[in-house]
Amino acid sequence: MTSTSTTAPRADLACLDYVDREFYLPGQRVLPWTANLAALPGEPGTPLRMTGVVRSRTGEPLSGAEIEIWHADADGCYSGYSVEILRNNLRGIVVTCAGGRFDIATVQPAPCEFSSARSDADVGHLNVIVHARGFHPLATRLVPTPGASREVGGPAVETLVDVGAGGVVSCDFVLDPI
Repeated sequence: MTSTSTTAPRADLACLDYVDREFYLPGQRVLPWTANLAALPGEPGTPLRMTGVVRSRTGEPLSGAEIEIWHADADGCYSGYSVEILRNNLRGIVVTCAGGRFDIATVQPAPCEFSSARSDADVGHLNVIVHARGFHPLATRLVPTPGASREVGGPAVETLVDVGAGGVVSCDFVLDPI
């Protein structure tokens, strides 16, 4: 799927409070529930896989929810801001399947070298905004961390999410109704 039309509302500036807004690019490619964010095969870096379910606060899986995701590459660079990197690399809008599931292959991001918000404590993270009709968007920076939580239940500047053996991040996004 390469269309850029989505069903959820577009990210507004309020949604971008908890993510790297300076590296956000609207109109990214729409991908199926099982997707690879690398625009070309052989993306350098340590493989990372993010799996889970988008669900409502009551536990109902949200089919067709959209996970807008972008992150730096293994060198700390974002696509769209370097002429050497394809504009849509390590970015996309992943649409969940009928069971609300997603399975995203990518690479472990490095801390961004050029962020105006960069600090000594910066770590590689994934910027995520989750949209679903009838629900508040959820925006956060996911930090893969061994033994951390599996549930992302609200906007936060950073959310530590479990990363297990083989670089698999397991997390469920829990959305609140409007």
